[in-house]
Amino acid sequence: MGVTRVVLPAALLIAALPAGPSPAAPATCPISTGRFAVWGAGVIEGSKTPTARLMEERWLPNGRVEGLLVERLGSQERRSAYRGQRSIGSNCVAVIERQLPWGLDRSEVVLDGRGRPVYGLIRSTGRVISSSWLPMATGRCNNANLNGLVVSRQMGLSQVSGGWSPNAVVQREQWKNGSVEGIALSSYGGNSETASYSGQLTLNPRSCWGTIQETDQTGRSYNYSALIVNGRRSNGARGYLYLQRDPGDLTVGWLVRD
Repeated sequence: MGVTRVVLPAALLIAALPAGPSPAAPATCPISTGRFAVWGAGVIEGSKTPTARLMEERWLPNGRVEGLLVERLGSQERRSAYRGQRSIGSNCVAVIERQLPWGLDRSEVVLDGRGRPVYGLIRSTGRVISSSWLPMATGRCNNANLNGLVVSRQMGLSQVSGGWSPNAVVQREQWKNGSVEGIALSSYGGNSETASYSGQLTLNPRSCWGTIQETDQTGRSYNYSALIVNGRRSNGARGYLYLQRDPGDLTVGWLVRD
């Protein structure tokens, strides 16, 4: 008996071969809008000047941003409202350019899987500043948002003999309707101290910004710009950010509500 040979068309032969790996689809980054609280610190390299900042920034549709910045440059302070623009590359890094009275402020921020900013850098020539971003709920803030226990760990600098020396502080606070009682464990240039203190938050009208004035058991006063980080309405605030205003101390901190 002869053997019957079947010749398949070329197209069918190709279809029968094992498929190779598909080319990877180009990465896409989610586009986020929202309100964010930002805190950062670093140094201006040319003059070795320490710097720290707080921002409340809104990411609007069409790549627009607007916000308020409070910044320390050594013993000096400056603040301004601003507007700007953001763009997002295929690497899921947002580039933000803010127009400020003293010039262009450009930062790069890595995004999470939902397109929200998490960590950022300003790496313009002569500047090394890193920042952390916190999602912030919409709406106004009030003194009762912080009611309860707040704890923190901070590191900063104090001016000593014309230079800047490191300090570190941990705090445990009880808040009630804008009044605070707390205990601070601190080390200033290696000199340790434990002190109780009390203080008051004064909020700006229709805002989450305000000032905090505290006095410790020795009578020394401390002054801060503060930004309450709004959480879900039923849970109050997530905590608050502060930037010290006293010229001889430069501390920026994230104080977390329990």
